[in-house]
Amino acid sequence: MNGHARSSRAAMAGAIVAFFAFRLLYGLSSDLFFEDETQIYLMGLRYYATGAWPHFGPDVVWTKSEIPGALQSLLIGLPFKLAPYPEAPYVLLNLLSLAALAAFAWYITVHLPQLPRWLVWSWLMTLPWTINFSTHIINPSYILAPAIAFFIGFFEVIPAFSRKKLPEPLAFLLMGAAISWIMQIHMSWPLLVPFAALAWALARRRGPIGMLGNAAALLVGWLIFATVLMPTFVTYGLHAGSGNTLRNLHIRPASPSIALSTLARFFSFASLEIWRFIAADDGVKTMVLLRHLWIVPVALVVWFAGIWQPLWMLREWFQPRSPLPEWRPLKWLVAGTIGFIYLSYWFVLEPAQAHAFYLTAPVAFLFAAYCWTFVDSPRWRTIAAVLIASNVVFHLWQASVWIPERSVYRNREAVAAAIRRKEPEMFAHRRAFAVEPGPLRLNDPSRPWEPHRDITLTNENLRMGPRHIAVWTFSVRNGNEKVAYRDVMYRTHYRDTNGVEVDVRYGFLKDIMQPGTTVAAEVIDGIISAPFTTATIELLGAEALVPIR
Repeated sequence: MNGHARSSRAAMAGAIVAFFAFRLLYGLSSDLFFEDETQIYLMGLRYYATGAWPHFGPDVVWTKSEIPGALQSLLIGLPFKLAPYPEAPYVLLNLLSLAALAAFAWYITVHLPQLPRWLVWSWLMTLPWTINFSTHIINPSYILAPAIAFFIGFFEVIPAFSRKKLPEPLAFLLMGAAISWIMQIHMSWPLLVPFAALAWALARRRGPIGMLGNAAALLVGWLIFATVLMPTFVTYGLHAGSGNTLRNLHIRPASPSIALSTLARFFSFASLEIWRFIAADDGVKTMVLLRHLWIVPVALVVWFAGIWQPLWMLREWFQPRSPLPEWRPLKWLVAGTIGFIYLSYWFVLEPAQAHAFYLTAPVAFLFAAYCWTFVDSPRWRTIAAVLIASNVVFHLWQASVWIPERSVYRNREAVAAAIRRKEPEMFAHRRAFAVEPGPLRLNDPSRPWEPHRDITLTNENLRMGPRHIAVWTFSVRNGNEKVAYRDVMYRTHYRDTNGVEVDVRYGFLKDIMQPGTTVAAEVIDGIISAPFTTATIELLGAEALVPIR
């Protein structure tokens, strides 16, 4: 191996380590104490603590149902067996997503060797969607890796896209394994079935024997992860084993506007979309940016690029000619993907949301890479480098802001104690509608708890920020000496001069309060558009936990 090859490999290895560190840091900085993240983490923690086989996975809150299968709990719980620390599941998740993105970056450069590798790799590794939904603990984060495996297999079977990098049976095996993986993670898995059917139909050139072999490979791949799904149906039967997920089927017409929003969201997967990931509430987004004004110019650059990119990709879709013969089939694959996603909303209860079809993101990634071939030049490569660097700076800033406020490090001691002592109720409880909610050890007469009396609020203060954003500060005390609390629920009232209520808000304090402790809290209550003269805040209740000591 010559010196140049060694230095190239060393540079690649260094880049991969840097990408992993960046992504892991961002994942660890993300919210853990929001309800959805907590429930996913808790499923794995309960499996590790009790050893009981987890028959059901993520909850579908819309219909109070549960996805059957043990895979989600195993992906969280098994890392604790290797390293019983709060960060362990994050490490496994980031290894999976990094490996998948590296495979897809390689696959894009196989299709488009004229593109610089640094651009393809750094773009995929730092896209807002791939770092917000594949680095932190929530079930859509576990979709990206199998989705990439599925679509690499899919592209390798379709004659227009194949580069003969995988044997056809292996490509079908990847597709089958990805489907059975996602079946246990997210309700969006049926979106993959038409792609698998199309690939199988187009492979008929191999004749009946070849088609039978491909079907067998698809089935064998499906069985790889279905082995941890089947115990659910063996134990509960077909009906109860479904976790009541059939409640999510609901035939209704979907507005044509959903097709347009799906188009924009689909292209955003490959774009620098950041606004949605800063915070759920516009008031919180505004206050966070105003408190860190130095980041605003960087955020504006990235935000503008995230708005411009989907529009640019749409314009490129209408490019009639390309020296690449697969350009036309790729355009129609994109159109068909968006059309099928829109059609699927005629049969489900859930409202249209981007993460519901995130598993199709690899199609958007490949399409965006082909769009780049129309503008690739030294000038545009420089622009791309500036945008990617700005995006990285923005997300490093965001990580630094959220680490002390909402990440595992907000209450790491409680999470670590729950793992160390195998006591999940130090961290949280499963939702009430869960089929296997676990024990409630707090039903102990020696440890009485009454949150409406134990939790007290003092030093309430309201100030109005820009754009009529209400910001509350106050102190909360846990007066119980034997019980910890989390998710303290509050309610705010806003009234006019006549005492008429013009607005009311609800929310939770995402914190764990140990016995006898007092914490200072801040609530950004959003934009209060109605005029008011008086405002009050009250605490309604909390979730009791086993204390650390």
